[in-house]
Amino acid sequence: MNHPPTFENTLMCRRSHDGSVVALTRQYMSALEADDGGWEVASSDDPGVQEFLQGVSSKSQLLSQTDAGLARVLEDLIDVLINRGLIQFTDLPEPAQAKLLDRRQTRASMVNRLELLPDDSDNLRL
Repeated sequence: MNHPPTFENTLMCRRSHDGSVVALTRQYMSALEADDGGWEVASSDDPGVQEFLQGVSSKSQLLSQTDAGLARVLEDLIDVLINRGLIQFTDLPEPAQAKLLDRRQTRASMVNRLELLPDDSDNLRL
């Protein structure tokens, strides 16, 4: 029995009209699906593939760089809501409580270890 060719665990790419890679996948597809979708077999050492992966990586790094700041904003927001009595710490799901407690403990231990300048900024002379 003849089976149509398939691309299983093969790196496949789509290219734009100028030849640059615009999408990558390892998704299983038949040769017909690959042809219909404009997919072609690609090599991981293809310069176009490398450029595409670097672009994706740099974009996700930009997003990751803002994650820490946003996490701090959310922690502060939760503290404000708790302090104003709008929510109770126990209203949060247990996994969220555990993560918040862990971050607070980690931050407190870091402040104690890394305190290089006095807390009282009035004593600082410029």
